[in-house]
Amino acid sequence: MQFSQSVLVCLFLLFLLAACAPSANGLERVLESGVLRVGMDASFPPFEYVDGAGNLVGFDVDLAREMAAQLGVEAQFVANLPYDGLYDALTADRVDVVISALYVDPNRTADFAYSTAYFDAGQVLVAQAAGIEGPHSLAGQTLAVEFGSAGDVEARTWTQRLAGLTVLPCQTADEALARVASGEADAALVDHLSALAWLDGQNDLRIVGGMVTREPYAAATRRENRQLLRALNDAIATMVNDGRMAALQARWFRVRETESRVRSEAAKARPTDQVPAPGTGRRSR
Repeated sequence: MQFSQSVLVCLFLLFLLAACAPSANGLERVLESGVLRVGMDASFPPFEYVDGAGNLVGFDVDLAREMAAQLGVEAQFVANLPYDGLYDALTADRVDVVISALYVDPNRTADFAYSTAYFDAGQVLVAQAAGIEGPHSLAGQTLAVEFGSAGDVEARTWTQRLAGLTVLPCQTADEALARVASGEADAALVDHLSALAWLDGQNDLRIVGGMVTREPYAAATRRENRQLLRALNDAIATMVNDGRMAALQARWFRVRETESRVRSEAAKARPTDQVPAPGTGRRSR
């Protein structure tokens, strides 16, 4: 009798554990429910924020809706999560995916899986003069940087191989870009998002060359949800190929769509199992 009771208790505990454990097939749950639960910290414009009318808006919001539509479901947002709690929400099965300007963190890949990167927030070189086409053109020039940023660190390594390069530290990325616009500096090395925001109103400045450092943003799922991750990657690839990703970038980052398409192509189908060390962007941690 005592043995039978022990067996029943064990079976009951196993049932509870199974009931509390996340579904191994996240895609199946999403398709059956008709809802993709999206976690985000809505405090980071232009990616995700609440506008003056109380509406949840931003690049990631539109991206999530597009991705859900390609799965044939609706996006349901859990947008009141703190940034430090995004991974906890995945673990607790409160959300199916996190889309929140989330940096691809190599230290998290044992428990979580990342989609193809959809934006790179790394450092870019911005210049006004036509003669500057990349770091190799900076010998004898003045380069403005945000003090303490990944660009600052990178620029100081350049001084060791570029004769006469002067690094001009500034308090913010905006100040560094303003120094270029005023002619006080020949170029600036700043984060990609700051560069895009500034270039919207300063058409005489331009991004030269490719990404100097990388800080990819991607969607995250629980590692066991491989089918869901594959479906999300397919959705991102479709958006890149049909121009919707470029259109979203042009809308939210206010850049010419042709430039946006070039950046989308650079991220196309790029695996994120191995990524560089994080920079000092506002969303890395």
